[in-house]
Amino acid sequence: MKTLLLSVVMVACSTASYAFTRENNQASQYINAGVSDSREGAYRQGQTLANNIRSESPRKLKRTLGIYEYGLKTNSIKVDNSHIQVDEFSNAKGEVKYRAIVNVDYSYDTFESDNR
Repeated sequence: MKTLLLSVVMVACSTASYAFTRENNQASQYINAGVSDSREGAYRQGQTLANNIRSESPRKLKRTLGIYEYGLKTNSIKVDNSHIQVDEFSNAKGEVKYRAIVNVDYSYDTFESDNR
């Protein structure tokens, strides 16, 4: 009986030392969607990129957004929101161009060992 009790206590203590803490992380990233000759064309490029990002799998999102963090739970990566911004600029020849930038808000979970 003492042996059984001692075994139970040892197992309980050893499993407690391997506890993990889950942390939810939120971030945002700007991604250049391309350059166009018209504001409408740039906006369409931004919409296309935003839609493609929203439909990506978590594994692909990890690469697209460049999330390489210790303890990352890849399946938890999700896009929360996205915004499209179109900037006007001029090149060296004086031609006006439009750049679409997509701001992607996303979240993911990480697990950290409480032993650290």
